Amino acid sequence: MEPLHVTARLLTAIALPGGPLALDALLAAAVCRRDDIPPPPPVRPIEIPVEREPGGRFHLATFSLGAAARYDHRWVNRRFPIEIAQTPLGSLRIRRVHISGGPAKSYRIPLETIHLEARRLDWYAVGERREIEELLAISRYIGKRRAVGLGRVERWEVEPCEPWPGFPLVRDGRALRPLPPDWPGLVEPVMEYRTISYPYWDATARVLCAVPEGVC
Repeated sequence: MEPLHVTARLLTAIALPGGPLALDALLAAAVCRRDDIPPPPPVRPIEIPVEREPGGRFHLATFSLGAAARYDHRWVNRRFPIEIAQTPLGSLRIRRVHISGGPAKSYRIPLETIHLEARRLDWYAVGERREIEELLAISRYIGKRRAVGLGRVERWEVEPCEPWPGFPLVRDGRALRPLPPDWPGLVEPVMEYRTISYPYWDATARVLCAVPEGVC
């Protein structure tokens, strides 16, 4: 395995309501698509071609690094099709439809989208270059609301790079992914409860971590 710089060149704005994207999670999702592993994740771990830290708790890969050039605001809407529900196609025993709650509830949710400087996101990792390239080629869209065209990737670039002290997880004393508070090289880190490895949505696995700040 070798030090790598990974870049996603984007064609569109991206939605990141959950914060920066984890490279290890992107690769794990690509493995699931490649091997036709359905959600939720199986009991066995999903392995990716990225080196783990000595204790095996997480992979040596950062969260996304990028800068916003502009923010846009849009809405995610759902309106229950009342006209269709009122036609004879439905059950004649239906007398009313509650659109203020339950499965027929309509909603209008705000969503912030990001236009990135140079239309790019970057990650750093220690891993197998060719295998990572093959997995990333599966991911043509990243972020949220991909079905409506957000986060479309024009191309992926995976190149060897020169490591710095603390590569790839700490740079200038700053954490580039959730890290244990005693991780070497951290300087006055921001502390929050986070899941330290994928699946990152698993709130039951949250522990106190030094977290990245100021990245997309």
